[in-house]
Amino acid sequence: SHEDLTSYPELEPLYTLLSKENKLNKDCFVVTPGSDGGIRMCYELFVKPKDKIITISPTFAMVDIYAKIFQAKQFKINYDENLKLNVEDIYKYLKKKVSLLILANPNSPTGTIINKRTIIRILKKAKNNKTAVLIDEAYYGFTKFTTMQLIRKFNNLIVVRTFSKSFGLAGLRAGYAVSNPYISQLLNKFKPMYEINSLVCLSIEFLIK
Repeated sequence: SHEDLTSYPELEPLYTLLSKENKLNKDCFVVTPGSDGGIRMCYELFVKPKDKIITISPTFAMVDIYAKIFQAKQFKINYDENLKLNVEDIYKYLKKKVSLLILANPNSPTGTIINKRTIIRILKKAKNNKTAVLIDEAYYGFTKFTTMQLIRKFNNLIVVRTFSKSFGLAGLRAGYAVSNPYISQLLNKFKPMYEINSLVCLSIEFLIK
């Protein structure tokens, strides 16, 4: 309508829908410009120059780019020739002081999934080490497995999703980050005045419904 173009975005209905869809309090959500926006916000919140971070390789290219921008010391966990992730290396590096661990699950370009048992073990070790864990679920929708509900149990977990992949709407630049209300409130400090524009907001509301 005319008002949709002339008025500033009203995102409260979208937050309510995301909350209902994912069965979590709406204070857990932060709408972002794609999962990329959520990843950057986590760097802004958790990573200072020379902080140690753990990432997997290969993975979403912006993870490495942000590591350079934020001047982090990056430990890369590699896959072997059978596309098996060397999880033991994650445990080894988690013995150090690490600010952020980033895992894409499912990962791209490998197309691999870290199972729930392994994810929980990683989250426990990271929690003991006071390390934040960011799980990029950009490709959720191509698999039913998600770590979203583990947010109730682990206060160091952040999950990011996007409408770019399984929804096929990369041009809309819309996604969201999810964590416990405390971390989500901190992430909100790094969002722009309006997370997404009015037309994108209406499109996403329509698609979720």
